[in-house]
Amino acid sequence: MDTHDLDSLKEGLVPFFQPIVEVSTGMITAFETLARYHKPNGEISSAAFLFHDDYLPKNIQRELDQHVRMQAIRNIQSLPDNTRLTVNISPELIEFQDGMPIIRTTMMLKSENISPQKVVIELVESDGAISDLAVLVHRYREQGLRIAVDDFGSGFSHFDRVIELTPDIIKLDMRLLKKALSGGRFARVAVKSIVDFCEKSGALVVMEGVETEEEFFFGLSCGAHYMQGYLFSPAVAEFLPKDTFKDQIETLRTIYFNEARKTLRDSTRWNKHLVQTINRIKERSHVAGFIRNDIEPELKAISHLIRYYMTDYEGNQLSPNFSLNSSGQFVDEGTPWENVNWSWRPYFCKASNARRAIVSDVYYDLHSGKSCKTIVVRLGNGEMLLVDVLVSED
Repeated sequence: MDTHDLDSLKEGLVPFFQPIVEVSTGMITAFETLARYHKPNGEISSAAFLFHDDYLPKNIQRELDQHVRMQAIRNIQSLPDNTRLTVNISPELIEFQDGMPIIRTTMMLKSENISPQKVVIELVESDGAISDLAVLVHRYREQGLRIAVDDFGSGFSHFDRVIELTPDIIKLDMRLLKKALSGGRFARVAVKSIVDFCEKSGALVVMEGVETEEEFFFGLSCGAHYMQGYLFSPAVAEFLPKDTFKDQIETLRTIYFNEARKTLRDSTRWNKHLVQTINRIKERSHVAGFIRNDIEPELKAISHLIRYYMTDYEGNQLSPNFSLNSSGQFVDEGTPWENVNWSWRPYFCKASNARRAIVSDVYYDLHSGKSCKTIVVRLGNGEMLLVDVLVSED
């Protein structure tokens, strides 16, 4: 590629900025820099193809990348107060000298007299060695820059890399979010587990690619701190005012809160009914002549019941698993139960020392393939009653 062609590419390259909003305040807190390309016909499109096409050598990609970044940094003077600019850095485009990375971003900031506190380095996908990435991150931090890991949940962002790099911000891969909302149970669990992992490691969570209210609500249910996506705005040529989406987010938060409160109220009511039913069985278990069949009429009144079974006080299962058939009768599921012990379950241990029924957390039942809870109570005849009930996966 000759100098004329390179200059032509540079002419068309410009930075656009996509806002990142904080869900607790509704304010824009940062803008991600995204490269855009002015085509000869005037159309503006993503410039990602310039950094992925093999026909462009790495040194040309590096020069184009630095050209866009320099333009973005010159715009920082126009940032709204108390916001930051995030710039994407591909570790594969970093130059090294004497085994140490050259931090071009810092040089650019110094040339424009801009504080590093205004910038977040967003590491994009790379197959580089973790040791090289760790050195790179260390150099950025020495210069006062914060670190974000992009597309967590994709091939690059394995847990071992995040543990090693200890980023300040973790951005969830939008593809994982889409899968979670398309009915993938494991993807839903994965997203919520990742957010929990991020919070416990001290990193802030940004949910990327939020395009619908449903995705926004799911992000809230996972505990994401920040959102980014077309639900609010695509990347635009200029920085938007901080409060651009404040009313929109306040409305969405109110809808979510009201729905969550209703769901919790219904769940509390349902749990109370379950516990009352099981406790009635407990009281009857102290009556002389009590037998297992005495509990079945009460259990039939429980909606979404999956099964019930009995153990001794040490957790050893004493009965088969009984489930309701289409005729409304309890039948043996036929699953192996001899020599099974449930004392290791946290809810069993709690129930063995409790006077009343205990309700477990939601978990995935391998036999039924459904999300459920278990209600456990210590009966007066030397047995424990365990009842599994189906719960919503939302």
